[in-house]
Amino acid sequence: MTSKHIPYSRQTIDDSDIQAVTEVLKSDFLSQGPSIRAFEAALRDYLNVKHAIVCSNGTSALHLSYLASELQSATVFTTPITFAATSNMLHAVGARICFVDVDPLTGIMDTEALKEALGTTSPSSKKAIVPVSLQGIAANLPVIHELAKKYRATVIEDAAHSFGGTYIFGGETYKSASCVHTDLATLSFHPLKTITCGEGGAVITNDDRLAERVRLFLNHGLRSQPDTYVREQKVWGYNDRMSELQAALGLSQLKRIDTFVEKRRAIARYYLEFLSKEPYASHLTCVPYHEGSSYHLFVVHFKDRKKRDFAYRKLKENGVETGVHYLPLYEYQGYRELLGELSLSGADTYARGCLSLPIYPNLSRDAQAYVLDKLAAVCQNL
Repeated sequence: MTSKHIPYSRQTIDDSDIQAVTEVLKSDFLSQGPSIRAFEAALRDYLNVKHAIVCSNGTSALHLSYLASELQSATVFTTPITFAATSNMLHAVGARICFVDVDPLTGIMDTEALKEALGTTSPSSKKAIVPVSLQGIAANLPVIHELAKKYRATVIEDAAHSFGGTYIFGGETYKSASCVHTDLATLSFHPLKTITCGEGGAVITNDDRLAERVRLFLNHGLRSQPDTYVREQKVWGYNDRMSELQAALGLSQLKRIDTFVEKRRAIARYYLEFLSKEPYASHLTCVPYHEGSSYHLFVVHFKDRKKRDFAYRKLKENGVETGVHYLPLYEYQGYRELLGELSLSGADTYARGCLSLPIYPNLSRDAQAYVLDKLAAVCQNL
């Protein structure tokens, strides 16, 4: 084993972040104060949306969105290639989960498979679609938007991977999570995401009613009557509030989001320059460079699980940490018990060989070259 260690991702913190948090510690508010309001306003400005509601983490952002959308007993179409929170929170609110197949290279929801699945539902049944960004690439939101209108479905974009990224439609460029083609979007500010609050999340929407409901569920379901101490219990809510410390860090980080994304894109370009050549090309495939991706992950695909697992072990022995994002959720015991045995060809193909290489803004060029050198050695021994 080597003493060298390169994580597959890590947070990027500088003195301005530390100063922002320190100032809050010296202030009068550690919760429900001015940093929350400032962070929400900055998110609204960045995304050009009406409402940005920050919360304790990305999972609570999903939960709040599902509660606000009243998905109890609804049929919800989503992807099995995602972190468990996307579907776990659907189960938590009593929705019926329907997994839709994905593109075998990108892992993103296949809109033809979605169209086929929607076509099997009753016109009167309550439906929702939860497309998930992956690697930093937004799902095909304009097409999903059109399908949602046809089948009267709510669309909630899980944009945890793609914050800071964009997509193009009709010659126009749109930001992921801007809610131009969705009803709501959710963000995560986990340490490994585009920006971090330590932990944290946000719900984004242009719908006043949905925003009001999210805020109710966020804060115990209580609404204060103006100019009085009386509170009304409007819904059965939760405490999903973000702290002032988290908000101050997020606000500081948001000022550098475009720099963070460009650094990630530069690393992706560097990797791709070499991975199209030998010894990599005979053993790996990659998603072509995507101009709009925020490159939350950089994923390569081996031809089968055995070779991927060999690469995972050998790279780890040489101090290079990688990840598998993700195995299909229907392989998890809980989902097998809930939904029975499932197999979707695109999802199975994606999961068989996917491996995430290190990528984060402060990953040095020397470290990038080291990753490629050790990956070359792996390929030469497959």
